[in-house]
Amino acid sequence: MIKFILYKKVWQQAFLLGLLLIVWVNPAQSKELPKSLRVGTKPFAPFAFIQNGQYIGFSIDLWNAIANQLNIEYELYGEETVTDLLNSVSSSSTDVAIAGITITAEREKTVDFSHPFFESGLQIMVPLRSNSLAVPSFLGIIFSPIFLNTIGVLLVVILISAHLLWFFERKHNPEMFPKEYLSGIGEACWWSVVTVVTVGYGDKTPKGIPGRMIAVVWMFSGVLLISYFTASISSALTVQKLENSIQGIESLNGKRVATVKGSTASQYLANLPINITEFEQVEDVFKSLEEHQVDAVVYDAPVLKHYASQQGVGKVQVVGSVFAKQSYGIALKQDSLYREQINQALLKLQENGTYEELYEKWFGQVN
Repeated sequence: MIKFILYKKVWQQAFLLGLLLIVWVNPAQSKELPKSLRVGTKPFAPFAFIQNGQYIGFSIDLWNAIANQLNIEYELYGEETVTDLLNSVSSSSTDVAIAGITITAEREKTVDFSHPFFESGLQIMVPLRSNSLAVPSFLGIIFSPIFLNTIGVLLVVILISAHLLWFFERKHNPEMFPKEYLSGIGEACWWSVVTVVTVGYGDKTPKGIPGRMIAVVWMFSGVLLISYFTASISSALTVQKLENSIQGIESLNGKRVATVKGSTASQYLANLPINITEFEQVEDVFKSLEEHQVDAVVYDAPVLKHYASQQGVGKVQVVGSVFAKQSYGIALKQDSLYREQINQALLKLQENGTYEELYEKWFGQVN
């Protein structure tokens, strides 16, 4: 009987110890999920931006839908930069962060991410051409090597033609081509220019046979010279357009490029031979472009497209295709109890059509 009682006590103690071990090994099951969360965001239009004193945007609407799915309350507040936002999450001051936060391996070291909810990438924005740039563009053509070489060739040929005509016509036609060198060459140069450009005004005509032969040759040569001159101007225009145009990441070498400090765009550009200017706020990035302090802006494609179609209409344009593809996710503190539930809510919103409705609201028809 005594042995039975001892065995019973041993089994009871073992059972209790086993329960304690289960609770200790799997603490998530012993914790009750909080019903109120502190949610952080940052200005990142059209995903999150302030209007009439409160945050709105695609990410804000998406989080509202997730919160409704999970039946939780939350307090929304804003940070200035994505770095501040992620630091707040990693230090457990914030439970959830949502805006347009790119999922990266480096960020995954300090925070956890949900499944991606938006596929994005980087793109380039440049200023629209304006009339104020017409004079510099014209001067650029005038002083281009191609144009200057063409003018030089044309002047030399005109001088040769003028000297030949004056040499033969000064004896037969001194009234139109005086024997005195300076005045005679001046008249002959005038004749050469108007002949090559307009086939002559008729105010000066050679009378001697050698002079007329020179005139015939010069007229036919003028056609070739004008064609050569026109082709050279076209080449100068083409070269200048290629030098000034930015259509892709490969054309940014040597250009002044602005982006947001600490962004994935900043990390990407750091590995390229580009003169980078970084700003804390994206608004300052856009301002630097509009004031022609920089040649281009590299940043998240949806943000650039939204700005170009809203505040930047008539001032900027987005060029080239999307590169450096990236995904946006919801940032949570590591080992967050809500991570799996948020992932399930995202999948349900995609399955029931809510995600598509929100996408169309902020970005137009789904491709």
